[in-house]
Amino acid sequence: MEFSKIVLEKLGLIFKEYSLNIIERRSDYLKLNSKYLRIIISHNRFENSNTIWLGRNDEKSAKVEIDDEILKQFFNSKLKLSQVSTETFINNLVLFFENEALPLFTNNKNKISELEKFNLDRSQKYTQELLVNQNLFAANKEWEFGNYKEFIKLIDKIDKVELPTSYQLKYNIAKHKVEK
Repeated sequence: MEFSKIVLEKLGLIFKEYSLNIIERRSDYLKLNSKYLRIIISHNRFENSNTIWLGRNDEKSAKVEIDDEILKQFFNSKLKLSQVSTETFINNLVLFFENEALPLFTNNKNKISELEKFNLDRSQKYTQELLVNQNLFAANKEWEFGNYKEFIKLIDKIDKVELPTSYQLKYNIAKHKVEK
């Protein structure tokens, strides 16, 4: 049976109850809208993966992929949607929609805004961690080549609170060598 048909069999009553209307349907894809909310549920046959996105009902707003981390940290849920079978994904989606997702369905624009902010904060944190790691990698190279001035410049780009102890020690050694 096709993915979208199974989703509609399991979740159709919830969609109806909260005025979520199907605006696009394919065998592996559903897009639903309510007054304030857009939901996209899809299955990728090539990767055998399933995904759900939630967000505002407009074209401008980015939709938030609901993964296990968001389920746990934002919705305080122990459900799993990532890397599970299609059957488990759909069953957990039913439980999610019947419980944790209810504030989103009751036209609670604040909950949608909180979800978007949570996702943006998470994305910014991830990006910051990447930048720190890139600077640490580059600083290591400069340290290995004895380019202490460049090492210091790279370390100065990093918040010292985030700096591992070994780098703080190397930083102090580099400062001392440059001052000589």
